[in-house]
Amino acid sequence: MKRGPVLLAALLLTGVAAGTATAEPRGLDWRPCEPENPVECATITVPVDYAHPSAGTIGVAVARTRATGKREGTLVFMPGGPGDSGVNRLLGRNIVPPAVSERFDVVSYDPRGTNRSNPVECDADLVANLPNVIPEAGARLADIQSYARELGDSCREHTGPLLDHVDNVSVAHDIDALRAALGERQVTLYGRSYGTLAGQMYAENFPHRVRGMVLDSVFDHGLTRKQFLTTQVMAGEDAFTEFAKWCASDETCALHGQDVSQVYRDLYDKAVRGELPMPALPLTQLTLDHFYGPDWADLAVRLKQLSEGATTTRAAEETTPFPIAAFCTDHRFRFSSQDEWLSLWRKQNAVAPTMRTHFAWAAVSLCSAWPSDVPNPQHRTDTDDAPPILIMNSLHDPATGYAWAKDVNRQLDDSVLLTYDGWGHGVMARTDCTRAVFTNYVLHKEMPRPGTHCAAAPPTVE
Repeated sequence: MKRGPVLLAALLLTGVAAGTATAEPRGLDWRPCEPENPVECATITVPVDYAHPSAGTIGVAVARTRATGKREGTLVFMPGGPGDSGVNRLLGRNIVPPAVSERFDVVSYDPRGTNRSNPVECDADLVANLPNVIPEAGARLADIQSYARELGDSCREHTGPLLDHVDNVSVAHDIDALRAALGERQVTLYGRSYGTLAGQMYAENFPHRVRGMVLDSVFDHGLTRKQFLTTQVMAGEDAFTEFAKWCASDETCALHGQDVSQVYRDLYDKAVRGELPMPALPLTQLTLDHFYGPDWADLAVRLKQLSEGATTTRAAEETTPFPIAAFCTDHRFRFSSQDEWLSLWRKQNAVAPTMRTHFAWAAVSLCSAWPSDVPNPQHRTDTDDAPPILIMNSLHDPATGYAWAKDVNRQLDDSVLLTYDGWGHGVMARTDCTRAVFTNYVLHKEMPRPGTHCAAAPPTVE
């Protein structure tokens, strides 16, 4: 017998209970989120479907920290994921430099369909048993698509029509509803990772409401299916190459003196054969997760443990698959046959001979039969009427690769790309240089010169 519904975002990333919508979008009812915490929380009521606003509403949870000094405006933080919680981010720590939080209220939200904002709910047994997506391990496209349809149907049964409207154009409309509720004519926006797609959609749909915008570790929504898969796996391969270089030069690396790429390839092959305590895709996820910091030293220890026959590692237990519903409403991916699917698989392998694949492969495969509308399919972003946008990206980002940043820079007129010549996912807080560029842009609308770089800080190795 199947278990009851669960929150899709909760099992696929992180999640908490849904909030209750307030009755009126203007004049938000701000209250303390937690005892003895200065962060305030509220809920704004928005349409499920902005094209048919009378067809129902949901509540979107929002949070705010007030400016500590003379207030100049509001900065909206757009969380990544998909599935991250902007409310939790504000509750956890300051997300902008002190000079910015002195002059700006910082506001964020839980994107619709996640966390406190009417999370997508699906059948628990189905979510707990995601299918094999690795062809060498016996995966078949037909089985993956059958699973995707069954899971999606269960999500619709437990969630309703919201399932068709968790795309980032809808999120952009939610952001503008929040702007209006705050009484602001314009807002400054700061997005990270998948939150940069919400930012691009906001600048495309509400350009005159943008005072300024920072896109940190930027998502490229203008790619074909092949371009998306190959450029993302190339980013992961590049991050692995940097890890291997460090391990070869640093005697503290647990795999120092070994061919690190061959160690990984051997582990991957064992995972495909079922000889590791985790399948191949979780091994890929474990490895990529360590490149976000990066935390090369811990990754070397984990890979060494696995190569020596360890039965489990903590990271394997913490690994989570890629979220589905929001990603699928932002992307139209279709495969006509098993052969076409395998052809793309081989193209990934060819450009990434060590990593072989990326966790995005699972999302693309599942989305190819996801039973919902695709209201925001891939397209080149048009922000002609928006002010100049600041893009920040690591040279060796494992998820939103540098090729994406350069491409988005070409798409957005008058944008400037700041390159952090280092590693990891997320740039703004890396160094004094990256913080200064961000602060000067937000406070004074000062853009760095095109081609500006910030030097890399050595990765922290404990």
